[in-house]
Amino acid sequence: MAQGPWVCIARTGTFHDSQGRPHTFTAEDLEAISAGYDPAKSEAPLVFGHPKDSDPAYGWVAALKREGEKLFARFAHVPDAVRKLVQDRRYRYVSMSLTPDKRRLLHVGLLGAAAPAIDGLAPVSLTTDGITINFTAPEGDGGSMNPEELQRQIGALNEQIKALQKENGDLKARLTESAKGKDEAEKGKKDAEEKSAKTAAEFAAFKGQLAADARKNRVKALVDAGKLEPAKLEETLSFAAALAEVQQPVNFAAPDGKPETIRAEERYFRELEARPVDPRFLNFARETPLPGHAAQLPADAMPGDITAKL
Repeated sequence: MAQGPWVCIARTGTFHDSQGRPHTFTAEDLEAISAGYDPAKSEAPLVFGHPKDSDPAYGWVAALKREGEKLFARFAHVPDAVRKLVQDRRYRYVSMSLTPDKRRLLHVGLLGAAAPAIDGLAPVSLTTDGITINFTAPEGDGGSMNPEELQRQIGALNEQIKALQKENGDLKARLTESAKGKDEAEKGKKDAEEKSAKTAAEFAAFKGQLAADARKNRVKALVDAGKLEPAKLEETLSFAAALAEVQQPVNFAAPDGKPETIRAEERYFRELEARPVDPRFLNFARETPLPGHAAQLPADAMPGDITAKL
């Protein structure tokens, strides 16, 4: 698997998290995070910002290492669309999320308008001549981009427009007698607004396609697992897509009895995935049960045994 350059994600010092709480990191702390990271057991995703729900991964942390007073990460499986956003400087910095004991990496977030909790890090660089990642399409997990995250990106673009408007105003003051100067200022404002709208639309389309692909993979997995009738695949996809439009989260009782607040689409999928296996829905071309399903089927429920009895 081709991997990209080492990117600095943390350094020693005292910093404040998103809740304003101070945290001190020593070289020993960074070494413990690096030494304890095993992608084969728990692979940390590359995400936008620090999502609260199960948003899609846009790459994975392939390895960690400490050098002196800094912690570096190497990423793999980063989509072309994400690489372009970084190249266009929409996202320049990274920030990391850890377990409460500050020993295990949970995820690395790409940051745009939001400043990282650990300052003094160099901008992320995924340029063509400095990247060796084998970019592939990410495998979705059924999540979708948080609406607040998307709104934050649009807000950052609007701030750029305001800065350009101020710059245009200064230009107009200096070139009051010049019609050409006024025309150039107006054109700059219009171009900035068009660029903002185009970028927001492209990002929304990209996010929507990832969510749709993840939803389809999740429904197919239910069919392959024998928990959903194949004939109901399209119907289930349509209903899940409609639930994805519901922005208000719902309360859901987790298996441990504790209440959990999740989106309607995620609750629907969890109910489907909790269904028992129905041997009638299994793919008869499969001669062995799916992993973890053998214990749920009767002894004579192998596809070969079933077809022999027909």
